[in-house]
Amino acid sequence: MRTALYVLLALAAPAFAGQTVYKWVDEKGVTHFSDQPTAGAEKVEMSGGVNRPASPPPTYAPSAPQETQAKAGPAYSRFVIVSPQQDQSIVNTGGNVTVQLAVSPSMSRGHSVALYLDGAPVSDFNPSAESYEFSNMPRGTHTVKAVITASGRTIQETPVVTFHVRQESAAQPPVGPAMRSKPPKRAAGNKLATKQPSYAALNGSKAAMDPRTNLPVRTKPAPVVPPKAPAKPKPAPVGPNTGK
Repeated sequence: MRTALYVLLALAAPAFAGQTVYKWVDEKGVTHFSDQPTAGAEKVEMSGGVNRPASPPPTYAPSAPQETQAKAGPAYSRFVIVSPQQDQSIVNTGGNVTVQLAVSPSMSRGHSVALYLDGAPVSDFNPSAESYEFSNMPRGTHTVKAVITASGRTIQETPVVTFHVRQESAAQPPVGPAMRSKPPKRAAGNKLATKQPSYAALNGSKAAMDPRTNLPVRTKPAPVVPPKAPAKPKPAPVGPNTGK
């Protein structure tokens, strides 16, 4: 019974939180609780629960906005090979080919340029230069490109340029219509006619025009009469009357 009263008291505790309650036991041993003072009642202070240190209110710290990194574009707005041009034919230069680069803006400190011919690096290329001249380059098709690096890391590359080295020789003459040699020049005084001679220059007079057709009148040439053969002499008569 006493246990049940304590359970009820515990359930009612929130309603009496912060108030003064009086407790007493009657002659039958029943425990009573009341908010009104009663003779012989014991004063009890009610609380809403076990005293616990108040926890601090949760603090909300907004997460720092993540820095949006813009896409890293090329380090240089222009980095190309301007000479030779794509698919250019370099003819009769003795194998001398000049490679010219264009870089904009200027090269940054710590950046260097490497030049590649047919996929292999050019060992004696100056890493800060923008031009290079090849000598004795063999005939045929070649490729060239340039690469900017920094601390062994590739920064930017030029598009690959393909070019052709041609050299005329007696052993390997050029072929194709574009590679044919020029025709020999004509000697002075042996010029071809550039204008058709006029009718007057050919016939010595102005041609008569037919008004019906507006064309020159065709005249029939005079018939050619073969010369007459000389008459054969008649044979002299022979007989008694001729006296011969």
